[in-house]
Amino acid sequence: IGPDKNQYKVTCADGKTFTVAYLKPKKGVKGTVNIPDSITVNHVTYKVTEIAANAFKNQKKIRKVVIPSGVSKIGKKAFYGCKNLKNITIKTTKLTKKRVGSKAFSGIHAKAVIKVPKSKKKAYRSLLKGKGQKKSVKIK
Repeated sequence: IGPDKNQYKVTCADGKTFTVAYLKPKKGVKGTVNIPDSITVNHVTYKVTEIAANAFKNQKKIRKVVIPSGVSKIGKKAFYGCKNLKNITIKTTKLTKKRVGSKAFSGIHAKAVIKVPKSKKKAYRSLLKGKGQKKSVKIK
């Protein structure tokens, strides 16, 4: 559990640099969730590079999520069943088709808007297609 009461898991992608995956939000989370760029535990700062599979599954009270620029992976069913999630801001430019899990956005609000970096708009439109959200979800 991180200093912000959210749950994280320490990962090590290259054998030297330790990072964390966002596992689960704190109990009773509602409204806006800002996933941090990094967390500090015992004077050690870890970059948040991943949103784990099922991280926000069935969190019906969240309405907005901001994904920071350091995130390079979103696990399968990460936002599955978040029926009131209407606004997602993706700041990262590091996502690829293989690094966004199946059904990651399945069950979000039908009129949701996913804001992506301008430089990646075309690529992310293609990348996010088929990740579970309804066709009525707008990618801007």
